[in-house]
Amino acid sequence: MPESSGLDGAMDRRRVALGLTWRQVAERAGISYETLRAVRKGEQAGGDLTRRGLERALLWVTGGFEVAERGDEPSVQPEGPAPEVTEAQGESPADPQVEAILTILNGLPERVQEEVRRRLGEKLPPAVQESRKAS
Repeated sequence: MPESSGLDGAMDRRRVALGLTWRQVAERAGISYETLRAVRKGEQAGGDLTRRGLERALLWVTGGFEVAERGDEPSVQPEGPAPEVTEAQGESPADPQVEAILTILNGLPERVQEEVRRRLGEKLPPAVQESRKAS
């Protein structure tokens, strides 16, 4: 069987490298298995949250989904603990939806990020509030 190319091929190579099943990728991305299959097969484009979720699940850097769509190999995140919340801080891992929103927020211009944080205030998870105070 010839090697897959494009988005599906890049996703499959990364999934295998991480030792994940497609169902595990979907779970990590916070999407249904059916949505994952439709995106892989080109039946659905996938919105921003879906794309960023898949990047997180496959440990690609932000924008990796679009790189794979172009037929190139996405860069992977450096090894190490997630920067937002660690087990050592005594907090549970963040909600996938919160993570997706933070991924989008981090892609916005700094002045827009600050305005969003100002308006959300106490609604942000404590770990996010602390990481924002430190920066």
